[in-house]
Amino acid sequence: MTVREPGAPVAFATSGSTGPPQQWLRDPAQIDAEARLLAALCADGGTDGVLSYAPPRHLYGHLMGLAVPRLLDVPCLQAGLTAPLARTVARWRRPLIAAVPAAFAVLARCLPELARAERVVLVHSSAVLPAGARELVAALGERARLVELFGSTETGLIATRTGGAGEWTLAEDTRFAPGPRRPGPGPLRVAGPRLARRPGGEAPAATATGDLVTVLDDRTFHWHGRTNRLVKVNGVRVDLDRVTARLAEAVPGVALSCRAEPDPLRGEWFSVHAATDDPRLLAGLAAAVRALPAAEQPRALHPLPAPAPPTREVR
Repeated sequence: MTVREPGAPVAFATSGSTGPPQQWLRDPAQIDAEARLLAALCADGGTDGVLSYAPPRHLYGHLMGLAVPRLLDVPCLQAGLTAPLARTVARWRRPLIAAVPAAFAVLARCLPELARAERVVLVHSSAVLPAGARELVAALGERARLVELFGSTETGLIATRTGGAGEWTLAEDTRFAPGPRRPGPGPLRVAGPRLARRPGGEAPAATATGDLVTVLDDRTFHWHGRTNRLVKVNGVRVDLDRVTARLAEAVPGVALSCRAEPDPLRGEWFSVHAATDDPRLLAGLAAAVRALPAAEQPRALHPLPAPAPPTREVR
């Protein structure tokens, strides 16, 4: 997020892990409108404070860590994944917690403190939900509610669901983009007043998100996955094709593949599979993996013997 004059647009950037970072601008009215939507969704029963694990330089963190607490006139603590639950939060009776995937494991270690609360609202945004989230909600019982947000830097909030499963419901000011609606899975296209714009440009009337969905009615859809090779590792977008291409430079001629996998801590992650068991080549590949940005590094590197060349039958 950049420093701005009062009333000026706020700039947010994509992570840069899927290409060069891109700036997207949001007007204060768009941010305020989204904060009001989130407050109605997440704090309808009241809250006495917000604990945010999401960096405020990103849209989700800015909304949950700055805009929503300001709107509700409650304090907010910015949390780190290595820090214990703050004493202040332990005294809150109705905390609102903006989580990233890895935060649920941290929160599970603070179950006694959370269990003393009257009500806990856990919020998760735009990544595969880790299994630990459902386990934490189950452990807290009726005092806990899980709210998932579906959206991106480019679109803002698109849809929500509660309970960690089921179909997604569009935000009240969002609609499916006009156009023919075919049965079965298709790309998700949405329209609404909160779509971001690029510097020097206008906000689009509609946009495609890169998601594959089945539209069920005018307000709900079922999400099947991405239409591209994009995964979110603890909320950071990683383009597997781009990672594969970078690693392939270290081992020319070796067949590589990056395969997405579920992960109990981060929601999803990926591993690299290399069709070689040559120690020299594997050492070069491992060095290339270590040179990747931390958010783009795979969970594991799996060497596989190169397939033997086909034999020719002699008659």
